[in-house]
Amino acid sequence: MTAISLFMPMYNERAYVDRMVASAQAVLEKLADEYEVLIVDDGSTDGSAQIADRLTSENGHVRVLHHPRNLGYGAALRTGFANASKELVFYTDCDEPVDLNDLGRALALMTPDVDLIVGYRTDRHDTPRRWLYSHVYNALMRLLFDVRVRDVNFSFKLVRRAVLHRVSLRAGSTFIDGELLAEAVRHGFRIVEIPVEYHPRIAGKSSFDGLDAAIYTLREMLSYSWHTRVRGLLAPRSGMPASGSGDKD
Repeated sequence: MTAISLFMPMYNERAYVDRMVASAQAVLEKLADEYEVLIVDDGSTDGSAQIADRLTSENGHVRVLHHPRNLGYGAALRTGFANASKELVFYTDCDEPVDLNDLGRALALMTPDVDLIVGYRTDRHDTPRRWLYSHVYNALMRLLFDVRVRDVNFSFKLVRRAVLHRVSLRAGSTFIDGELLAEAVRHGFRIVEIPVEYHPRIAGKSSFDGLDAAIYTLREMLSYSWHTRVRGLLAPRSGMPASGSGDKD
């Protein structure tokens, strides 16, 4: 039996939330025996929270979790992880970055010896600045934490809920994606990659395309690196293999 929690963080996504939830339900009806769609409203002020409430009242598969104010992407993902109730947990962003039908390809790869499926963009559509940020970030993830995936922060991840019970996630920035993968490697969980076509945002504005956000993410990455090194001195690492991966460069 396939049971999936699909959740999406949402901050001021009035243009997207209605059709994103409809897409999620249509796909999950085909793929899962049991499912839920969780909307994590991170203090939206544009009316999207009210749309989410309406969707919840109309559909028993949909739940909305409200933050009292904007707490940031990391907090939104932690709320989603904490409230997901099914065996498999999938998350993506609310602005339709992917075709949710690709979740079927990810499920086919989720064999008993695989713990996380991580999507990577086949065509990124990056500005030069975001291209630079991404390449530096992914290189640091590999250097500091042995996370050997192409696209650390892409919001297409399918994870076993049992993994979420083992890892420790504290990041408030977009480093939450990297922290999840670094913790998975640290605990010896197996990661497999899958290519996914990326759909750029066509409405609204990204919250992550600024220098302040990049600095905040870097600070959290370095803080996590320091704390894990201290933990490594105090306790031995697991004897399990670090990670497996699908396609490699």
